Amino acid sequence: MVRRGAVYDNDGFEVTEADVAEGPESGWCSECKEECEAKIIDSGIGVYEYGDERAVDVRLDTVSDCCEAEVLKEAPDED
Repeated sequence: MVRRGAVYDNDGFEVTEADVAEGPESGWCSECKEECEAKIIDSGIGVYEYGDERAVDVRLDTVSDCCEAEVLKEAPDED
């Protein structure tokens, strides 16, 4: 069941304030390979209507602050 006004992650689980309170971690950017801080962005489509229902699509993703790419927990291999 979907609750009105609730926020869900990409896997369909409800995101609570406790989940977001931890904050994003730092790591390495998968794009530029530099050490970076992570940030949370909303990549959802926003407000939408389906039949008589109106809802907001929110998809919270953790990305790097430099390139908005995936944040790696370990330093990437130098090729």
